[in-house]
Amino acid sequence: MKKAKFSYPGGCDIGARPIDLHLKAFRELGVEVKEESGTITCIADKIVPTDIHLDFPSVGATENVMLLTVLTEGETKIINAAMEPEIVDLANFLNKMGAKIEGAGSNIIKIRGVKHLKDVRI
Repeated sequence: MKKAKFSYPGGCDIGARPIDLHLKAFRELGVEVKEESGTITCIADKIVPTDIHLDFPSVGATENVMLLTVLTEGETKIINAAMEPEIVDLANFLNKMGAKIEGAGSNIIKIRGVKHLKDVRI
């Protein structure tokens, strides 16, 4: 079992930064998400690859799904993914490490999980 506990993210000068899309995607991937007393606890025995349909193309949610599933056995697809340059940069970086990510820069990204990532220099 893997577990992470953290406080809700704060606001910033550019406006509200909701994390509902992130938590919804985590739940769809098999993560148990508990929200209580200003904290979020995520518990996962196993990440279950699936198709994630984002309600809108969120950069942060796209990045989090990519990071969560890159070491998950099977294929995860992000539909309505963010297409910003930082998504492409993250995919390129992870692919240099041995990940198998296709479609970054488009609205559909496929992540085929790998067993491990290697160290790289950039």
